[in-house]
Amino acid sequence: MSKHKKTHDNIVITLFALALFIIIIFGSLNMMIFNKDLYYKEYSKNDVYLKLSDNKDTGQEIAQNVTENIMKYFRNTEELKYFTETEKSHMADVKHLIRTMQFIYYSAAVLSIGLFFYAYRKYKEDKYMFIKILAKSLLYSSIAAGVFLILVFLMSVFSFDSLFTTFHLIFFPQGNWMFDSSSMLITMFPQQFFFDISLRIFVYAMFQALIFFGMGYWMNKQLKIFEKHHLI
Repeated sequence: MSKHKKTHDNIVITLFALALFIIIIFGSLNMMIFNKDLYYKEYSKNDVYLKLSDNKDTGQEIAQNVTENIMKYFRNTEELKYFTETEKSHMADVKHLIRTMQFIYYSAAVLSIGLFFYAYRKYKEDKYMFIKILAKSLLYSSIAAGVFLILVFLMSVFSFDSLFTTFHLIFFPQGNWMFDSSSMLITMFPQQFFFDISLRIFVYAMFQALIFFGMGYWMNKQLKIFEKHHLI
C-alpha cells in the first residue's frame, strides 16, 4: 500500500469515525429534547403538578400548556408565554444551543452517509478494503463514545452538582441561568429532572455505541477469517 493511499484511507476512517461518534452522542440528546412523555413522567416524579397548583389536575394542565409552549418555541412556531424576561433570555440561549447541536448532529449524519457511498464507489472492486474502513470506523467511534460516556457518567454520579455548574458556566457564560426556587423554570425543571434525563441519554447512547461496536467487531472478525484463508 502506497503512503498516499494509506493517508487517504486514514482520513476517510477518521472523518467517518468522528461523524459516527457525534451521531452516538448527540442522537440520544436530540431524541430526548422533544420527548414530551418523558417530561410528564418527570413532572409526576418530582411533584411538579402540586407545586404549580393545589389542585393536581389544574397543575397538570398548566404543566402541559407550558411544555407545549416550550416545544413550539424550540421549533420556531410560537413565542414563550409563561416565563419572566430573565427566564426568556435563558431559554433563548438554550434554544440556540439546541439548534447548534441539531445542526452538528444532522451534518454528521449527512457526512456519514456521504462517506459511506464515497467509500463504496472508491472500493467497488475491493470489497475487503471497503469493509475494513467500515469496521475500523465503527470500532473507533464506538470505543471513543463508550469511554466518553463512562467518564461523563462517573462525573454525574459522584459530582453531578459540579458537572451541572461547569456545563452552565461553559455554555451560558453570561450568567442568566440561576433563578429563584419559586421560578417557573426551577419549579418545572429541578436538578433531579436533568439528572434523570442525563441518565437516560447515557443509557440510549451507550446502547447505540454497543450496537456499533458489535457491528464493527463482527466485520473485523470476518476480515480476519478472510485473511487466514488467504481469500484476499
